[in-house]
Amino acid sequence: MLKRNKKIPLSSKAKRRIIIRILLIIFAVIIGERIYNSRDEFQTEALDAEDYGILDAGFTSSEKIREFKFICQLLEENYPFFKVNERVNGIDWFENIGKYKRILRNTKGDGEYFVALNNILKDLNDRNTFILTGDEYRLYYKYYFPDKREILHYERSLGRYMFDGQLDNIEVDPKKHPLFYEGPVLETKVLVEDEIAYMRILAMSNYRIEEDYEKIKSFLKEVEDYDKLIVDIRGNAGGSDEYWQRIVELLIDEGHSAEYYSFFKQKAKTAQDPFLVSGLTTIEFLDDKILASFPEEVRTDFKYYKLNRIKIDPKEDVNFKGKIYLLVDEEVYGSAEKFAAFAKDTGFATLVGKNTGGGMTFEEVPIQNIPYGGFIISYSRELVLNSDGTINMETGTSPHILVDNTTYNKNMEKDKCIQAAIED
Repeated sequence: MLKRNKKIPLSSKAKRRIIIRILLIIFAVIIGERIYNSRDEFQTEALDAEDYGILDAGFTSSEKIREFKFICQLLEENYPFFKVNERVNGIDWFENIGKYKRILRNTKGDGEYFVALNNILKDLNDRNTFILTGDEYRLYYKYYFPDKREILHYERSLGRYMFDGQLDNIEVDPKKHPLFYEGPVLETKVLVEDEIAYMRILAMSNYRIEEDYEKIKSFLKEVEDYDKLIVDIRGNAGGSDEYWQRIVELLIDEGHSAEYYSFFKQKAKTAQDPFLVSGLTTIEFLDDKILASFPEEVRTDFKYYKLNRIKIDPKEDVNFKGKIYLLVDEEVYGSAEKFAAFAKDTGFATLVGKNTGGGMTFEEVPIQNIPYGGFIISYSRELVLNSDGTINMETGTSPHILVDNTTYNKNMEKDKCIQAAIED
């Protein structure tokens, strides 16, 4: 019978060596983690929280991560452009979640935390997806969603944005927030007497529709015998569809219409949802041949769709028979993007410049209060296809006449877009 080997007890000296080795390993791991954590890619440069119009609530790392998980779930359920971002920008957003969490844990104070959150959302390369600053919160409260104020009037949001509900002292910086600017956005002039007229629109301002409409109508009557009309929307980030549609109705002599498909991952969970989209149909009811012609992700990632039709009938007030040119660049977005797409698809105008920035939507871009810390997030949820079946957010609208340098120049002879329209 074999005898079991007796365990030889370790000497106190050997035990100390083992303990020292374990401690050295732990120490090395801690030092290594700190060195890795200190890399520039995990750091956030920011001002104090008050500089962004927010309260420093002293969020802990666990509270930051819990809030970030809420944002991730919201986007995973609704956000439509993850694959577009991968193709266009080479960013797999969800693959970076570990990195993003490390960045958030590293933040000191809520100023850094706020900037880090927005930097993370910037990786989506989507102008409609961001956390509101204090200034933006007040502008949204006063101008943008007065009919949905209950979302903004959330107790934690009021506290986070240090807002007392007073609207009188809210001012708009036209350079930072042109869509809320109530000042002038229209410029009209004659470039070549009796031949070429020019009209520049800085934003599709909801606050200038009536006043500008009368100015535009009067101007167009003055130049209705001209050969060319150049409409410049370079740098125009959108606003109200009504602004550009009322221009179109003055310049057409027959009805113009175009159709665009919108796709959504989810629909409203209740009829009381302030961003309820009416008329949604499940994608299963879409004709198979039509569906097969769309990008694969439309078929695999989306549950609902809607067909949107834009139809504009003519007004009798202006009798312009010349050629219309629409100047565009990569900053054209939102409602201005819709104008560019409609103008190209209906033959209303010849587009000159660079591919537009996309961002066409037919439904309101939703906002959501984040329940833990009160931040308000704006996020995209609607994927719109161009008339050729490409994704508008991915390709924008391509011009008929491509111009390398689309920079606006007060001297029309040095403005390459204007010159391209003149020479066509």
